[in-house]
Amino acid sequence: MELYSGSLYWDKTVEPSYRFEKVSEGKETQVLIAGGGISGTLCAYVLSALGMDVILAEKNKIGKGSSLASTGLLQYRSDKMLCELVDDIGEEQGRLFYRMCLEAMDQLTSLNESLGRATEYRSIDSLYYASEKKDVKKLVREYEFLRKYDFPVEFLDEDQLKRRYRIHKPCALRTWHDADVNPYGLIQALTRKNMAQGVHYFENTELDLDNIQSNKIITKEGYPIQFEHLILTTGYSKIYPIIKDKIIIRRTYAFCSKPMRDDLWKDNVMVWETKNPYLYFRTTMDHRIIGGGLDEDQKELELDGEKILIKAKSIAGQIETIFPNLDIQIDDAWNALFYGSKDGIPFIGKDPVQGNRYYLLGYEGNGMCYSMAGALILKDYILGKPNVYKDIVRMDRGM
Repeated sequence: MELYSGSLYWDKTVEPSYRFEKVSEGKETQVLIAGGGISGTLCAYVLSALGMDVILAEKNKIGKGSSLASTGLLQYRSDKMLCELVDDIGEEQGRLFYRMCLEAMDQLTSLNESLGRATEYRSIDSLYYASEKKDVKKLVREYEFLRKYDFPVEFLDEDQLKRRYRIHKPCALRTWHDADVNPYGLIQALTRKNMAQGVHYFENTELDLDNIQSNKIITKEGYPIQFEHLILTTGYSKIYPIIKDKIIIRRTYAFCSKPMRDDLWKDNVMVWETKNPYLYFRTTMDHRIIGGGLDEDQKELELDGEKILIKAKSIAGQIETIFPNLDIQIDDAWNALFYGSKDGIPFIGKDPVQGNRYYLLGYEGNGMCYSMAGALILKDYILGKPNVYKDIVRMDRGM
């Protein structure tokens, strides 16, 4: 299944320093992870750091799935506002979900500090602006809930937003503990760390995910892998029966510009908005702009490169409307499938039937943050420890 089309950017920034063999004989392991994107990579890191024996099997190449199409914005706030979660699942559950995300962001920051500059990780503030005046009331309510529970947030009225950031919008929320990253660089750097911790990697190894036995799975070429625990981090490439009626599939567009002048806008803040579908954009360390948006309710990729470029130019034009001094020249433009959940919450947890099978499916736009949180939740499942967040994201929750 193809997850993206067009010209991508991140795989041009990092040259993989390794090549892994495929599984060519029977294997045994304590933990088997299916999927070599950011979710599987973070799970492998967390579990191998505890001394567990881990095999990670990827059906293609490590990091070349949907993680490669990510724009690399990392935020503790999700597409679904805290105030909206309060309305849907209650104030305490909504607060806990946001606390889970904030803690995951702090964990990602700490992890990246240990990996060096290869990940291009930067702690960067976010601006979430009201697209129209009618959205001000909603943002004020969101601010009040965030402040009530001591989440890092500042409310900027129209004059403050214009004076500090030269953005002419009705108001905005500024948040911190956020970051941007090179997602492919992060996977490559973390893979090297995982190998040092004893993780065994296999590429070009497709598992028969439709015929999982209690403690064994067979590769498509017929080799058995025995495990004590199986973690499925297959992203958008596999829709499991337990969630098939709970997901929403869209396609989204993104671009990366050519390098531009040093000072693009104040503090290189990441910017997004209340409108749905929303515009979002960021800078890179070499002064490019990466932007995305124009999501469509389509389950198939746009394959026409000219149409993808037209969409990319439209996104760039929206950014230029906010910052008229910019003249954005597009270097790469792509189109990707994007999976969300009907309640705006990712799918993380234990299979309700097979107790040693787990899922980490970071659906929704905050997938990298959810992957970090999910790796820690699954660690507690495997160790038999309580976790205050696991019921919120569990696989069999109602919608």
